[in-house]
Amino acid sequence: MADKVNPQIVDAVTQSTEFALGFADLGTQTTVADTRISAGGAISYDKAAQAAAISVQDAADYQRNMLSISTAVQGKAMTMILAGAPLEGPVIAYALGLVSSFAAPIAAAVAAESVTHALKDFPKA
Repeated sequence: MADKVNPQIVDAVTQSTEFALGFADLGTQTTVADTRISAGGAISYDKAAQAAAISVQDAADYQRNMLSISTAVQGKAMTMILAGAPLEGPVIAYALGLVSSFAAPIAAAVAAESVTHALKDFPKA
């Protein structure tokens, strides 16, 4: 059947397939495997980078939400303390609000760091 198809079409399909699978040398006229790149590998790296960016954005959203909640808890607890309520409930709430405001940036930083390491270790070829 190959003899019935235009050789230029066969060559174009062969070259695009070799490029997509990483067998083509991308015009550098070299046969060193390290200089070749797979289009599929490049696309998968791009998708992994996009997922990593969304993960970091989610970590920042988590941090922002936790800081908003902890600020609201601290404000309500301080209001109760100043209003003369029994101290043990509002003081505990205030302390928990402080702890969560300290923990939120740490948790977001750990998440962002793990995403960064995952992306660095992602195979590029």
